[in-house]
Amino acid sequence: MPITVSESGEWVERLAISDLICRYSSAVTRADWEETEALFAPDAIWEIPALGLRHEGGTAIRYFLAETIRYDVLLQTAHSPVIRLLGPGQGQATTTIHELVRGEVLADSAFARAGTPVNIEQYGIYHDDVAQLDGDWRFTHRIFVPVYVQDNGVSGQVVTPRSALRADKSGVTFTS
Repeated sequence: MPITVSESGEWVERLAISDLICRYSSAVTRADWEETEALFAPDAIWEIPALGLRHEGGTAIRYFLAETIRYDVLLQTAHSPVIRLLGPGQGQATTTIHELVRGEVLADSAFARAGTPVNIEQYGIYHDDVAQLDGDWRFTHRIFVPVYVQDNGVSGQVVTPRSALRADKSGVTFTS
């Protein structure tokens, strides 16, 4: 049975929302705060209720996440987003996240005091509200729910520092 124009349009929107989710994980991993902020609506909310963290506005979210700059490892991988289209330009997504985090807290927050070492592997779920703004999908509300956290979960060596991942080319040469 052929796919209708309506169905193909839905798949395009689902793919665009999935891309938004993956771009966020990539930007956080690479410490690209300008790109991170651009993925949020100006009045968006990002929160982790279990840790008492809540930030409102794309700029506030950017500055909170930028505090992870002292982490030598912050790898975030998004898995299998389930996307629901609610109507024109409105959607929701649920995504499993796997994260490796190692470093030192830069500033006092509800999470920890400045200078506190962080070394965790965690899995969690992002519950997202998304909207199409000026032709692009953006997060309007992200809630992260930690599911599993392992202390001292990151024990390997850093081969490429996060700072080298921010540029389009990390200076890594691939040979065949």
